[in-house]
Amino acid sequence: MQSTDRLDEATIRASLDRANLNVLRMALLQATGDPALAKMKVDQVPMRGGAFVGYLLAEEHHQEVRDKALSFLLNRPAVAPAPRPDDDELRTMMGLLTGDELTERAYRFGREELALDDFPREARWTGERPDAASDCTVLIIGAGASGICAGIQFERLGIPYTIVERQGDLGGTWNLNRYPDARVDTSSYLYQFKFEKNYPWPEYFASQVEVKRYLEYIAKKYGVYDKIQFNVEVTKALFDEDDRTWKVEATGADGGSRALEANVVISAAGMFSTPKFPDITGIGDLEGRLFHTTAWDDSYDATGQRIAVIGNGSTGVQLVPKLAETAELVVAFQRTPQWISPMEGYRELITPEVRWLFENVPFYWNWFCYSAQVTSSGLQGAQVYDREWQKTHGGISERNDGLRRSLTEYIRGKVGHDPELFARCVPDYAPLARRLVVDNGWYDALLRDNVELVTEGIDRITAQGIQTVDGYEHKVDAIVFASGFEVTKYLWPTDYVGRGGVHMEDLWEKDGPRAYLGLTVPGFPNLFIFYGPNSQPRAGAFLSWVEIWARYSAQAVVAMIEGGKRTIEVKQEVFADYNARLDEVTKDRIWEKEGPAGKNYYVNKFGRQNVNLPWDNDEYFLMVESPDLGDFILR
Repeated sequence: MQSTDRLDEATIRASLDRANLNVLRMALLQATGDPALAKMKVDQVPMRGGAFVGYLLAEEHHQEVRDKALSFLLNRPAVAPAPRPDDDELRTMMGLLTGDELTERAYRFGREELALDDFPREARWTGERPDAASDCTVLIIGAGASGICAGIQFERLGIPYTIVERQGDLGGTWNLNRYPDARVDTSSYLYQFKFEKNYPWPEYFASQVEVKRYLEYIAKKYGVYDKIQFNVEVTKALFDEDDRTWKVEATGADGGSRALEANVVISAAGMFSTPKFPDITGIGDLEGRLFHTTAWDDSYDATGQRIAVIGNGSTGVQLVPKLAETAELVVAFQRTPQWISPMEGYRELITPEVRWLFENVPFYWNWFCYSAQVTSSGLQGAQVYDREWQKTHGGISERNDGLRRSLTEYIRGKVGHDPELFARCVPDYAPLARRLVVDNGWYDALLRDNVELVTEGIDRITAQGIQTVDGYEHKVDAIVFASGFEVTKYLWPTDYVGRGGVHMEDLWEKDGPRAYLGLTVPGFPNLFIFYGPNSQPRAGAFLSWVEIWARYSAQAVVAMIEGGKRTIEVKQEVFADYNARLDEVTKDRIWEKEGPAGKNYYVNKFGRQNVNLPWDNDEYFLMVESPDLGDFILR
């Protein structure tokens, strides 16, 4: 942290002019306890047609907050450090950010997002670490964000573990997806671990390169990097009922087989790990280049090339504008239009003035991150049917219908001068029924002379390009599949065999993958799945959930060791009850009925929504805050 006694007043003022003033107010309130800050008014401003709300400090208080901050920063050496608020004080303060009182569950989830503790989501022993911890081995499959985070928990607990990764480097999907302009579509201040404070992100929405750099930094700082074995692909994991361990088969970089054994297995393979190729005739006939975005050739030069991009999800929308900068022609094949949203600050660098605030204003980083989570979480309400609204207005709800109008007007502002193009760009289904896509210059690219949007269906791939159902052949030098992932292949390519020789894939053949809390399955003791069935958060901070799943799983292992047991397995009736409740709650969410049939990765081949959590974030948080041992059989 930089000392303010070496900074002039002009430098501080310049930084304060770039501050989020509601966040600054809360940071000052925590640092000083000034009661005037608690009495200031917050305006709740509808955003995206009212789909969610921004919480802004009323303009009448702006200068007062800046003046108070300036005085505090200039005189800070004389100010005693603020004590950590107790629960009642903190809950009141968190409510002041929005002007609303917090529920108990919102407070419990939110205080971890505020991240005032050094390690907010740490699994712990109830007493001293027992000697039996050394006899329990953990195998973590995958060295992306989930595997790294799981490793950190076991590292801190002193439980032996190994991470195996089938790629040649860490990062998971952020190592796999190296296509031009790949980046997160949520704020960097959401897409981060809460145990690492104030990482110096260069952009508000980090690029693929920066996310991978962050994950490598975390792995090395917290001692897990040296526990990773690269180029090791697990093909089978069999639970041995006699000695209650997992026998694991794998292949190494040389293709040779390897045998591994562990008491506990953590599958951190994730949902976005198996590339999906469309079923198109002639896929091997092209004489030019053909590759998936997950297998991007870093040496590929798009300059002067005629390139087809199949897919207009998040990947395609990020990629097409970049390719169009140098390609002779980009042909964007769109099967279904997407709801594509603007995002403030999407390509914006974090300025030195804002960086100064994070480094010099106590608690500013904490409240900035918490504010981002609160604002993002508001989007959950637009995913829910309002039955009373539907009786009089139709549509989905006031919030979802408002979002639809807002996004439609955004598209109109971009391409509305071309009625035919506008009609092809506006979806006929409700926003949020599929994943909302962030605009990376997609509409601007469609207006370029060297970009063509094709909405006719693809008949086949030919030697020279792509033939559509109208008989026209689009001649190209390369085809790029921006077609996403096989999202129901949660454990692919590993064949998991549990008690009684039951294969997980066979168990999931009835209506798709299921798990208890998205984490564990009866008949498969000591196996925990991260980013498993129906565990994608509806809004907010994905890496926070990685931390929560890691704590839950590690705490379950702690309970097993401290109880002198060797296995922990969810009860069948608990699993069944949870999934029955999940199905019931899902009926009031829009994903299964409102998205385009057969064209929505949220919905599996059985017609069941298999990806998202149906519960609000803070409701699900209470379920996974810590394991309820009554849900499990320990042997």
